[in-house]
Amino acid sequence: MNRPAAFAMILPACLLTLGSLSACSALDANGESTEPRPVHSSAETLDPDEINGSGTAGAGERSTGVVDPGWDAAAQEAEGVFLSLHEAETDLEFRAVDSDGTILWSAQRPRVCSGFLVTASADGPVAVLMDQQSGPRGSLATTASGFDLHTGEKLWGPVEVPGPLLGSGLVFAGPPKDFIGPGGPRTALDPANGGVLAVEDGDSPRILALLERHLVLADGEELIGEDLEGRRLWTRPVADLGLTAAEARETPWQTIGGSHALIGSGGGQRTLIDLRSGDTVARDIDGAGFDSHSRTLVTSDSKLHGFDLDGTKRWDAPLDGGDGLSAVGAGLVVTESSTRDADDDGTQTRSADDGKLIDSDEELPEHEDFGAPHHIADSGARLVGDPGSPLLVPPVNRTAKK
Repeated sequence: MNRPAAFAMILPACLLTLGSLSACSALDANGESTEPRPVHSSAETLDPDEINGSGTAGAGERSTGVVDPGWDAAAQEAEGVFLSLHEAETDLEFRAVDSDGTILWSAQRPRVCSGFLVTASADGPVAVLMDQQSGPRGSLATTASGFDLHTGEKLWGPVEVPGPLLGSGLVFAGPPKDFIGPGGPRTALDPANGGVLAVEDGDSPRILALLERHLVLADGEELIGEDLEGRRLWTRPVADLGLTAAEARETPWQTIGGSHALIGSGGGQRTLIDLRSGDTVARDIDGAGFDSHSRTLVTSDSKLHGFDLDGTKRWDAPLDGGDGLSAVGAGLVVTESSTRDADDDGTQTRSADDGKLIDSDEELPEHEDFGAPHHIADSGARLVGDPGSPLLVPPVNRTAKK
């Protein structure tokens, strides 16, 4: 595997050729793009008289306090700023919204370029958007660019990449051989500057995930954890995860708190590992989350469990049959029952610090029409409703902006 210098901005010629064959997800010669532009206006809020419909209330009108940013895809968040996209008739509009419901900036992309990622760098969170640019002989090439999540200022790019984002960090895959089957060679980019961190070629280690400041590779049936400077942190047999190397390459990897990874796709078969050491924290779990207020890792199986970052068990809490972990953040752990009724919204709220039940009416006022939150930011803002078109509930007792 080649490891170009951190400032490298151009991919090898073989990957440029692959990139010219595949755009964001298809070819769209008529799509238009714009750089992020400042907005700094409040998103609309839901009208309480039409809470189950499509009604919204403008600024100053009576509302529920629930913000509808108009997103049509799952939102990603860092440092209290959320990013997702709105599907317009001819293009996509990406909207970055802060915890109080203010649209900070927006950017336009072709409809085929729906891939995006909110990731971390040493200088703060980065929003990565996909795009297309003209290639040789009238072809279209796929590119990625990084922007400051808070301001929309361009940090790097466009960088030509071999294909779409894979969903396991800033990793891109070329088209499969003969355009059928698993994706082709992968490339990992540095979130801070768009430099190429790793490229698959020949018999080089395979790229599995790039999560925050950790690169995970597979060399044969051995897993390798590295930092972004290429220093090896750990190795372990991939069989320890109950997977083959090929399965580990295709299974989802999700960052938890920037220092851990949740591996697998659910059904009580997920594993939580420490990206700093490679050690397993919990296995055969349904889900996991991290609360930065109390520095607690939370996992769920038949019970809830709280861990210190080093994997030391801190607490256990009961989990009723059919209940599942819904969200962790702002000092809270929220669970939701799969069987809700008119008198009970089926949610419970616990302290992330010790797992004890707390008064959810005070800490997390209910919006029964939307169910439990599926994401809670450190700011206390939370996402509710359909995860594919989420609504935003600003934090409780938030102070007015100055």
